[in-house]
Amino acid sequence: MLTLLLLVLAAQPTAAPGKAPAMDPAYVAYTTELEQGIHAGDGSLLDTRVDMDRLLERSTRGTSAPKAFHDSFASGARSTGMQLGKQLVATREDDSSFRLLRLRMEGGAPHALYRIMSSEGGVNYLDLELAKNAEAQVVIVDFYPYITGEPFSETMRRMYLQAATEAGYNLVDKLMGKEQDFLKNATKLQDMQRMVQEKQFAEVVKTFEALPKSLRQTKPFLLVRLTAAGQLDEAAYQKAIEDFEKAYPNDPSLDLISIDGHMMRKDYATVMKMVDRLDQRVNDPYLQYLRGSVMLDKGDRKAAIGYFKTAVAREPTLALAHWVLIGLSLQDKQFKDTVRYLDAIERDTSVELADLEGLEEYAGFVKSPEYKGWKKKRAARMQAAPAVP
Repeated sequence: MLTLLLLVLAAQPTAAPGKAPAMDPAYVAYTTELEQGIHAGDGSLLDTRVDMDRLLERSTRGTSAPKAFHDSFASGARSTGMQLGKQLVATREDDSSFRLLRLRMEGGAPHALYRIMSSEGGVNYLDLELAKNAEAQVVIVDFYPYITGEPFSETMRRMYLQAATEAGYNLVDKLMGKEQDFLKNATKLQDMQRMVQEKQFAEVVKTFEALPKSLRQTKPFLLVRLTAAGQLDEAAYQKAIEDFEKAYPNDPSLDLISIDGHMMRKDYATVMKMVDRLDQRVNDPYLQYLRGSVMLDKGDRKAAIGYFKTAVAREPTLALAHWVLIGLSLQDKQFKDTVRYLDAIERDTSVELADLEGLEEYAGFVKSPEYKGWKKKRAARMQAAPAVP
């Protein structure tokens, strides 16, 4: 019931800059171990640490379903558990990464911000709210998935309310405004999501416009409408963005979900504005790579190279930025730069270079004196390197 089929994740806003208080070593150890566990193919350190009791307490606060139903829902949630870690591991690729960006205090609670990056360069964020249980073990009490644009406790709450209604319990009269409207129109969200999958984008917008006003200001409905409108004309897309910004000003999910749409429209200024706003929240070196990609698409090669260089300077292990710099140096026949970039990617990342002499894109470089010198020095370096056990 609660298997989390959400692979796209994002961060909540970070705390204002300033002198950070000392963090409990237990949180430091756990968040580091979690990153290492995902990279090692083990998602259990995430899945087994979700404090389902606290998550359920948040999700069901103020509801009035009978105890028998509540206990049954809770039992099902505990037995199914969360499988986010398992899914993150299952979808990992050779060049994908799960990286801890920072551990911070926010709202009196420790939060761990992770970046999830695919091998193609798609980026997402996962924000975990942490605490300790009665045994002083670090646990996850909530998390913020981007695809819903809300803490998972709020997503679970709607699941709980809908399940109670389907079980025959009338909770509508005991709920307030938006929750009443949601229960009365719960199937509409499912219909809109199905229509997006079926590429019925105009029907999604039409269904959205027929919703009660309160639901037209609710994030899940706004996000589905925004996704659909991005596939329609410019006016529909801009209206969807404006409505979202009005309902949720400065929300990080809007920046991430809108970047692709603006890139398709070659609206580079707006893309850069959204990347800048996102970077203020997550302070992620990868976004330098994204800025470089935007400038490269725009045709500003000089600015693009500057951003890519900044990306690898701030995060030397960021292989994507290294590869772009290598590719651009090959195109420009700046083979001295090619040598520097090849040395850097081998030194700073886990990349193992293939035989370049058999690759067409390296043909010019292979014929150059720079290549001959690099090959000789690299062979000596490899010979001198200690054997890996």
